[in-house]
Amino acid sequence: MGIFSFFKKKKSEVNKISPESKWIVQIVGTTIKTVDYDGIEKSFEIYGIQQIIIETNDSGPWGTDLWWRIFGKDGLLSVPGGATGESEMLENFQRFPNFDNAELIKSMSSTDNAEFVVWQNK
Repeated sequence: MGIFSFFKKKKSEVNKISPESKWIVQIVGTTIKTVDYDGIEKSFEIYGIQQIIIETNDSGPWGTDLWWRIFGKDGLLSVPGGATGESEMLENFQRFPNFDNAELIKSMSSTDNAEFVVWQNK
């Protein structure tokens, strides 16, 4: 195995070593559900989502530098960037009316401590 072999690994192999990939987010019917690192489950109905914020911080690349904060009338769900199911969650969120893809793009390039409101129930 050469020095650059890490870069040749498939995305699925890289996710296996990423601690964020141990966090699971699923959309099942009309419910969004998370299972965190410790196996603690949280969920609420998608129709109850009030606001979606992407929070970034300066802890990368060693820390979790991006978090989805999903505020609902029944609480808060937090999902780290790189969680298993994140892509499917995003695809669903992008179907929300007035989802702000421009803010999403800004958040993905942020290395500062910042918050980006990507959707808000009006």
